[in-house]
Amino acid sequence: MNMYRKIAYIGLLVIAGVFCILDMYAQQGQIEEKPYKQLLVEVEGKLRTGDLAGAIEKLDDILAKYPDAAEVYYAKALLYGQARNFDVAIPLTEKASEIEPKNILYLNYLIELHKSQGNVAGAIPVIDRAIATHPDNASLYREKMLLLHASKQSDEALRVYDEAVVKFGDSDTLDVMKAEMLVDLDRKQEAEKILLPRLQNNSSLRQVYSTLGFIYMERNSTKQAIQILERGLKNTNDHLLYLDLADAYTAVKKDRQAFEALRKAFESTDVNYMDKHRVMFTLLSGKSELTLGQIQDLANILVLKHPRIADSHVAKGDVLWRKGNLQEARSLFLTAVGINRAHIDAWRMLMNVEMALNEVDQAVNHGLEALEANPNNPMLLYFTGLAYMVKDEGENARKFMEAALDNSGAENTYLQSLIYAGLGDLYHKLEMAEVSDVAYEEAIKLDSTNATAMNNYAYYLAERNEKLELAEKLSRQSNELEPGSSTFQDTYAWVLFKQKKYKEALKWMEKAVRGSSPSAVLYEHYGDILFKSGNSKEAIRQWEKALAMRDGSGIDVEKLKSKIATKSYVE
Repeated sequence: MNMYRKIAYIGLLVIAGVFCILDMYAQQGQIEEKPYKQLLVEVEGKLRTGDLAGAIEKLDDILAKYPDAAEVYYAKALLYGQARNFDVAIPLTEKASEIEPKNILYLNYLIELHKSQGNVAGAIPVIDRAIATHPDNASLYREKMLLLHASKQSDEALRVYDEAVVKFGDSDTLDVMKAEMLVDLDRKQEAEKILLPRLQNNSSLRQVYSTLGFIYMERNSTKQAIQILERGLKNTNDHLLYLDLADAYTAVKKDRQAFEALRKAFESTDVNYMDKHRVMFTLLSGKSELTLGQIQDLANILVLKHPRIADSHVAKGDVLWRKGNLQEARSLFLTAVGINRAHIDAWRMLMNVEMALNEVDQAVNHGLEALEANPNNPMLLYFTGLAYMVKDEGENARKFMEAALDNSGAENTYLQSLIYAGLGDLYHKLEMAEVSDVAYEEAIKLDSTNATAMNNYAYYLAERNEKLELAEKLSRQSNELEPGSSTFQDTYAWVLFKQKKYKEALKWMEKAVRGSSPSAVLYEHYGDILFKSGNSKEAIRQWEKALAMRDGSGIDVEKLKSKIATKSYVE
């Protein structure tokens, strides 16, 4: 269980941005005393126009003249921290804290920087400094408990809990924190014992009910968990509990009730966007029994409640795309990139749906536009190359695909495998068979689940009558990974055909035909296999179907006509 997510309510002050500095000093009545007040206003102005370099330069000018301006070091640290440049942000914040050691704002931010860097243990000495200067600040003790527990010092964290109870008295908040730690340590009965009195006293704290609900869910006492969560909603009116309730209903396969709980959470202004987005991401990942229609209803609410967040439009667009409403999906992706030009997934989906709509020129143009906003992004380079490949502009496709590979060094192996597989397709199209094979092999080496790379490599090997044993192995693996793909079934049938295993090939081809809307290529393959299986009459029927669908199919029409005319298979 993630303590920082589950008990976010006790976290220290979240730094919203540099703009808080002027407000902070205005509230303290100090702003008029600062000789660099106007310079800070100018820094704010530069930030509002996106001139980050100019803002940093202006802050450096202030520090050159006023080397003890702690809040200026802090402002500069905020900028570097937001850019995740912790090696610069941490020393700057330390400098601000050195000048004003009792300023809790600087200590808080220093703790957050260490946590963001993944150095939880490094934040513990800072929290000790904060407690030393602010011994009556209860939130610092709670934060120390979290830090110790997260750094695997749970016994010490529980000791701090005892210390905090002695110093500040017991409370729902402290008990929830201890219970959460005990749950993490698989001491659920102890956690339950701590929280049950809070439940009986009708605590107004959401986490009492969500943690107990989790404990009972883990015990498969789902009915009891639901009762506790519903009681929590009544006592706290905290709508975040609807998400826990949805999980509980899902566990007992009450999908309608689960959907209603999610709908109430999505409609609530009290549930923050990130929690809704996390749920939507889970739903779109296929980890749900909800229908596409129900997921669309939730996506509609996201767009209605959070219209200025690009991810809302991306989620709804994704659902519509899956439902086949491509034009509507395209419109939503366009809205998303209009809101946030740095949203890589929105650009990717926009180009993908435009290729599906056969609007390839638009896909290329949007790829180039996306790369202007996000230079050298490997995902965008890859999809722009893909669009050029669909457009039959091989050299442009090669330029962008190879650039995608060159810029993918810091990316995960999934994306690298995707790029290599795309290069395999492209090099095949450019009649560079040997290089194409190497690209496919690299794609499969990087991602052993890349079924598309396996399928395409197997198909092209079969077409060339080369390495048929390898082709059979790869095609079989692709079907094991995606057993419902008629395209992969067709490839496997074709490889078996090339191996002269006609009976088995026919079985797989019939499976492919039943499971899809067959293409001209599939009908031609079906005819070939039928002919070799001794059913020439049915073979001719399938070849005629292929001929009727010949436009834009890429099949060899003259060879197909020859098969029909001679009533015979033609190599």
